[in-house]
Amino acid sequence: MSSSFILLQGTASFFFPELARALQTRGHVVQKVNFCGGDLVYSGLRDQYNYAGTAEELESWYSQLLTQSGATDIVLFGDCRPVHMPIHSIAASHGARVHVFEEGYVRPNWITLERFGVNGRSQLRCDADWLKEHRHIIPPVPESRHTGYNLRERAYHDIRYRLANTLYARRFPHYVSHRPRNGAVEYAGLAIGLALTKKRERYAAEVTARLLGGGNDYYLVPLQLNSDAQVVHHSPFGGISDFAQAILRSFALNAPQDASLVFKSHPLDTGLIDHRRNLLDLARDLGVDNRVYFIKGGHLPTLLSYARGVAVINSTVGLSALHHGRALIALGTAVYDMPGMTWQGTLDDFWCSASSPDREVYQTFLNYVIDQTQINGDFYTRSGIAMAVTGVIDRLEPCA
Repeated sequence: MSSSFILLQGTASFFFPELARALQTRGHVVQKVNFCGGDLVYSGLRDQYNYAGTAEELESWYSQLLTQSGATDIVLFGDCRPVHMPIHSIAASHGARVHVFEEGYVRPNWITLERFGVNGRSQLRCDADWLKEHRHIIPPVPESRHTGYNLRERAYHDIRYRLANTLYARRFPHYVSHRPRNGAVEYAGLAIGLALTKKRERYAAEVTARLLGGGNDYYLVPLQLNSDAQVVHHSPFGGISDFAQAILRSFALNAPQDASLVFKSHPLDTGLIDHRRNLLDLARDLGVDNRVYFIKGGHLPTLLSYARGVAVINSTVGLSALHHGRALIALGTAVYDMPGMTWQGTLDDFWCSASSPDREVYQTFLNYVIDQTQINGDFYTRSGIAMAVTGVIDRLEPCA
């Protein structure tokens, strides 16, 4: 049975065009909505709409579009983007299914495709008792193939997408990107970081050696990006600074006196907010500056392997921490935040009372998440896109 798909905003890549062609080849109707020049350049479809209205008019426009098109399925990347926020209730009122793509819950080599929404909107059964009861019928994790993902190719598409936004700005006069800063500013920050890579990695290696050789416990805090939608929409914090300072204050008052705290910057952080200086200044004020480190680099698996505990908002690094058997606290809404896997008490008690996750619950949860939401592939390379599209078709068609 053929379905009618409407593709909203996707990634800055050829993933959506390739997916559209595959759906059309299999007899489905596919239409695309463009909200900016980047969407237009990466559309790849003749049957498309260019939305040039305001944010206030979008809800009514969506309703008219679904009425006229008779769409059965809505596909999008990032359910918290401003252009996507109104679609869930409208799709429900028209009987259309919503399918949300996001970067993989499990990394590398996986992407996320989930019905309705991800993380805070996820409809996964996140219950340890239910997982234990159904562990025998949940398929084990299949072996994944390497996708060929590389950051350089992703950056190329991102730059091309942003340039197209500028080139076609007059055609989309009301478009406001979900990205908080323009591309020139972000890439200038990344370029500075790239130039300092060797120095930063050297310092991170020195800190790691000091921590592992000292014999004392340390806690790891991997930071997310300040603009991460999961931070903005699915956490109680106003930004990464608020989160990091809350962690530091609690550590200073409640952690063992001989323990250290390590903040690790996100690999794609532009450095436009000086988290390092802000946190080290606060650590000095709190009298714990000799036990607090901030690194921009380092080997994450090694740091996770020996950490006493890990604190996150809702980063996918949380699953890596569970994989390494580390005590974990998630202070935002995360699909893996449940009894048996994460600390359910207060942050102040976490430092001395949290225990390792239940290995059986974690493994069953991993099997369940991959079976229900993960697809082997990526959004940015030819090989990864080809793998992903095949898996997506297999996932979407049974829903039709």
